Order: sequence, then structure tokens, then C-alpha cells
Amino acid sequence: MNNNKTLQDMLWVFIPKIAELISTKKKITLKDASRFIYNSETYKKLEKIDTKMWYYSDEALSEFFINEYDRRELYGV
Repeated sequence: MNNNKTLQDMLWVFIPKIAELISTKKKITLKDASRFIYNSETYKKLEKIDTKMWYYSDEALSEFFINEYDRRELYGV
């Protein structure tokens, strides 16, 4: 079994819900939320099996993404 492939398949299942949560909380479009997710440092960590971040709930993961989003807004990154 290819663990990276399995993890990628899992991400495709719950990323849309996380994007929806971010879109609602930050009042941005779903497209912008999705674009942010896939280009974030948080997503890079989520893709790594050894971080086990995929164990967190959608709500908890959305907070990780929102915290990164807020830092980028604050520092203009």
C-alpha cells in the first residue's frame, strides 16, 4: 500500500469542507479559500504522513489554516 497515495486520496475528501469553513469564517470566496489552502505551509505539513495532522477534525484543521491566513494578512506576505 502506498501511504502517500492513500493520504492524498484522504485530503481530497476533507479539504472541500475545510475550504468551506475558511470561506465562511474569513468571508472570502470558496475559490480563494481553496487556493489559499493548496498554497499554504499548513497544507505542506498536512501532506506529510509523519505529522499526522490528518487526525485533527475539519474544524481544528480550519483553525490552523485561518491562523496562517491571518498571519499573512498581518505581515502582508
